Amino acid sequence: MLQPSDGTVELACRPLGEEGAAALASRGTSPRFDEKTHERQERPAIALNDLVFCVAASFRGHPHINNVLTHISGANRDAVERALHAILDPRTGRSALSPLAWNLVDLMCADRGVTGRILKPFYRELLITLLGDALASHFIAHVTSLFLEREIVTRSAPAFNPAGGSGSASGAGVR
Repeated sequence: MLQPSDGTVELACRPLGEEGAAALASRGTSPRFDEKTHERQERPAIALNDLVFCVAASFRGHPHINNVLTHISGANRDAVERALHAILDPRTGRSALSPLAWNLVDLMCADRGVTGRILKPFYRELLITLLGDALASHFIAHVTSLFLEREIVTRSAPAFNPAGGSGSASGAGVR
């Protein structure tokens, strides 16, 4: 597993646990405000490895997200962290993502299924909490652009037909 870098960031990160995950989820995607000044709070910059560590730990702290990630990764937490690192690295292009990373991008951006509707606002609010609005918006835009590029490529590609004919696997067609 990726470990946080040693002392380069003042941000303390720990798994959120059920209470923390529930509190984060209950806040939705609304921005945080400092109650004294009513201004948006900004968080310090964070190293990519630290960010990946915090995101992975928070995902593991959410019961449903943890269960889904365990299933889609074959219980390989290192693979999930590698996929998250590739996804969150702003230098990553779509050709550098693994199938697991693409699955995570879909869950992080599409509003499909129960998990997508849970994970999308959860990861966005998590990034805002960790990084502040300005920096989080850059990461969210990067991940969203990966998703949109994939959607465009997928929709413009011809449909795959393993039999080579129309209709059935025998190529006889359906009448």
